Amino acid sequence: MTVAHYDHAARRKLMLDALPALLPMQSAYHTGWAVLQLLGVISGLDSERAHIVRHVRTLARERPIASVYIAGSADCGLLSVLHEAFGADIAALDVRVADRSPVPLALCRQYAGAMGFAVALDVCDLGVPPDPAERRVDLVLTHSLLSFIAPQERATLVGSLAARLEVAGSLLLYQSVRAQHGAPLLAYTPEQVESMVGASLAAQRTAARLPMLREHELEGIVRAFCAAKITHAVASEDELLDSARAAGLSGVRCEPLSAQDMAGHRPATPESRYVKWMLQGRRAA
Repeated sequence: MTVAHYDHAARRKLMLDALPALLPMQSAYHTGWAVLQLLGVISGLDSERAHIVRHVRTLARERPIASVYIAGSADCGLLSVLHEAFGADIAALDVRVADRSPVPLALCRQYAGAMGFAVALDVCDLGVPPDPAERRVDLVLTHSLLSFIAPQERATLVGSLAARLEVAGSLLLYQSVRAQHGAPLLAYTPEQVESMVGASLAAQRTAARLPMLREHELEGIVRAFCAAKITHAVASEDELLDSARAAGLSGVRCEPLSAQDMAGHRPATPESRYVKWMLQGRRAA
């Protein structure tokens, strides 16, 4: 099986080609997420890509990784990170991507097909523990998932993710932590909505990046995205640590991404005051 090398331009073209199929699926958040990345208004996880790739490769050197479970997926970004980390060796991996929405999974299917490797897709509730007969994995990888989970449900989710691991398998989780101020439920202000709309229309007029969309259609997509993106603040790194330890993980580490790692980050929320943290732990025997 031939596996193409990761290429940012190829990933962008794939997302652009997939957009006409995404629009009728009527998922305001996921469609808007793809559109805003294609316009260059937000960076998604691209600004953290090198950091995540380094961590995955380090884990693979410490212990062979034969199976990976991507938990939650806004698009094909985490799958493309995994592809970059393993290169042609991804063809030998057992890779599954799980999310409660089929929209990002459609992008993952298209990406894997274009790059020539297999991926299993699962529409499911990630908070439900795995079936005892289900095969465990060497790595669970997730990005910004906890923001979409109510605080009282997060420990259960982390426990379910940890339960998917083989003994000595690793959980690698990236999460924005919000400073201890402001409302715990995060939504766009009217001013932030107008800022996102203005930036999107300006990008479209400057570069005509999305020729399949008229301006009123683009504005509708951006406004729908802003209305759909209501998330829960993660107030401190201690919450991440406590959840991992309560799930029975050992060797737990929690480290902030440096300013260099986050250089060029364009947040999905204007004037974001988030700091991204990496949480890592292994399943004990």
